[in-house]
Amino acid sequence: MQTIINLIVFILVLGVIILVHELGHFIAAKAFGVYCSEFSIGMGPSLWHSQKGETAYHIRALPIGGYVAMAGEVDQEENEEMKDVPFERTIKGIKTWKQVVVMSAGVFMNFVLAIVLLIGVYTFSASVSTNENIIGNVLEEGVAYQAGIEVGDEITQMTFPANGETFSISSMSDITVALRVENNHVEAAETEIEIGLMRDGASQTITLVAPYDESREAFYLGIQPTTRSLTLTESISYTFQDVAEMSTLIFQTLGRLITDSRNTISQLSGPAGIYQVTSQVTSQGDIATLIALVATLSINVGIFNLMPIPGLDGSQILFALVEKALGRPIPTRLRYYLQLAGLVLVFGLMIVVTIQDFSRIF
Repeated sequence: MQTIINLIVFILVLGVIILVHELGHFIAAKAFGVYCSEFSIGMGPSLWHSQKGETAYHIRALPIGGYVAMAGEVDQEENEEMKDVPFERTIKGIKTWKQVVVMSAGVFMNFVLAIVLLIGVYTFSASVSTNENIIGNVLEEGVAYQAGIEVGDEITQMTFPANGETFSISSMSDITVALRVENNHVEAAETEIEIGLMRDGASQTITLVAPYDESREAFYLGIQPTTRSLTLTESISYTFQDVAEMSTLIFQTLGRLITDSRNTISQLSGPAGIYQVTSQVTSQGDIATLIALVATLSINVGIFNLMPIPGLDGSQILFALVEKALGRPIPTRLRYYLQLAGLVLVFGLMIVVTIQDFSRIF
């Protein structure tokens, strides 16, 4: 049963990402008056279709792609329906900047989807540590737990009997400062600390022996700060930071496909690898993580489509700009064979990474 659920979620995840991407192209094309004969989600046999105006809408059997059939595209030139479309209603008949907008609209929508999803995750399920001097969590393996410090205790003072150093505490940052050896000047494998705190309105002192943590260069108590939900402004800020970091990493990875292709390809994942990750997240039942995964995949799909490989959006943008610079169209036959070569390259890469995925899984 779980396998069926995992498969359904995987199909829905890919379907949503593809739908949003193709919807971007479709909306932009329609906005500029480009004739669109078909808007299709998926490949293969049509499972459902509806004709509205000049456009046929399809949902197809295989959730591995999707497309918008626009007048003026190379692969539509033999389409009888397209032959009578006025030139000004073809993709080639609109201004170059409009062509660029149409071809990049899918990528834009992938980023919009990712941003909306991540803002939602941060706003409704994420939290951020406060800087209050109130204990939010006490780890069982820490000395604070063993000494009886509790969640909700407000630490007001820390004293190191070894040398008499005393710190007044009014924030979590003050606790961090006090525990660092460079500030308390106690150099030992462990040290006694007297902790003054408020609990239920009454003050008390708890004495414990804290071990030195070399990685932190500080004594370790095993306490964590309180947390709070993020504001919308903070959620937006965190989201754009994440999107920028993910985008940079993806561009760097794609760049290494040229400079270090063998090692880089070995790190990529195809549909099988994506299915495995999606299944793991689905099995855990963590909705927030699943939504964040959809956002990550959407950014990956968007940026991958920007690559100037014939058949991808990036090449269509490049073709439009080259034709503008040359002042004449690229020969249809040349463009067709370039796109064919690009598709062979993309499918070849897909086969390689899929084989890698199966070798990792099995």
